[in-house]
Amino acid sequence: MEKYNYFIILIIILIVYEYNVNFFNYSYIYEKNIYTNKEFNNILSICNTISTDNMILDIKATNRLMYLFKEDDEKTELLQSLLFNKKFIKKIRKLTGNYDLYPCLKVPIEYRKYSRGSYMNWHSDTKILKNQYQYECVLTLTNNSDSLTLMDNMLYNDEISTEPNSLMIVRAHGIRHMVTETQNGERTILKFVFYEKIK
Repeated sequence: MEKYNYFIILIIILIVYEYNVNFFNYSYIYEKNIYTNKEFNNILSICNTISTDNMILDIKATNRLMYLFKEDDEKTELLQSLLFNKKFIKKIRKLTGNYDLYPCLKVPIEYRKYSRGSYMNWHSDTKILKNQYQYECVLTLTNNSDSLTLMDNMLYNDEISTEPNSLMIVRAHGIRHMVTETQNGERTILKFVFYEKIK
């Protein structure tokens, strides 16, 4: 019986150690009021110039529209400068505890729109950067919808109605999450990536 108890304690220690070492494989960060009002409104003003006619159906989700800020888009450089200011980069590093993170400019910023009938099934974000730690960031721009973001904590799910000017961060191949189907209203977000080269 005593040997069994030692074995259980050892398993618990290993689980706690693994959780702490690989926090982003099992969890997420949700931070409100990530930008100042002025900064956020400047970001919002760029996104408001994008009409539904300029968006395409996103194959990664059901009935979700998407716009890619490509390198040759005149709006891209301005949006990058507004999003990735020095203060914001410092915040990302502090929130994650990783001070070697940088914005990944080779992965285009995505503007996404959830409207009636839009949803995203359970998934872990796909790792697209080789030999690099990949942090997926979602900035909520607007949200008057009834849709929720669900985060899988294994024993239970967190249900979050993301607020405008809030940021969600997860690691690629990390925590499973989903977006419930929108019945009413609309939600718009920006999706972008931070990374650290694996030494």
